[in-house]
Amino acid sequence: MTPAIEKNSPRARARCEQILDAATACFVEQGFHGTGMARIAEQAGMSAGHIYHYFDGKDAIIAAIVDRENRLQTDKLSNFEEFPSDQLLNALVERAEEGVRSLTDPFKSALSLEIIAEAQRNPAIAERMRVHDAKVRAHFAKLLRDKLQLEDTDGRVDMLFTLFDGLAIRMLRHPDLDPVTMLPFMRASIMSILEA
Repeated sequence: MTPAIEKNSPRARARCEQILDAATACFVEQGFHGTGMARIAEQAGMSAGHIYHYFDGKDAIIAAIVDRENRLQTDKLSNFEEFPSDQLLNALVERAEEGVRSLTDPFKSALSLEIIAEAQRNPAIAERMRVHDAKVRAHFAKLLRDKLQLEDTDGRVDMLFTLFDGLAIRMLRHPDLDPVTMLPFMRASIMSILEA
């Protein structure tokens, strides 16, 4: 008899990441609905039955990928808390390059669009996205109020997020986009949005 898998052990977490990485690659290539568990198992180098020890099915894998992407976004935005008030604005402007490069990466932009499409079809994924977005917006708005003493932070945050969220769609329509050409304008836009 096989012993029960301890879901929080380092080995189990590593296996989950292996599965999520494999599934992400498949989903970007074939879409959420075009990818079966057999394909994910093949990509992960394990049996489909083994994957079911960690995830109930494809929907659970999709939800875990969405959660992982949400955590990555939260971590990036949380880094701005480290900056003193007098350095935050410059940090936000200077880090625009990192955001532009990440969000115009073809793999990341394809995954982002696939998640958005899935949210339109799957109410559970849509709710996960909404809850995460509400937390991140509120957190970032508080940061702007507390450190930059800005008013109308909700509108500013929504405009900033819209600016960056649109990059995935831009990459779909213009795959040869050179992110470097956008940077001066992105920085100017951020400065304009964050002017007191």
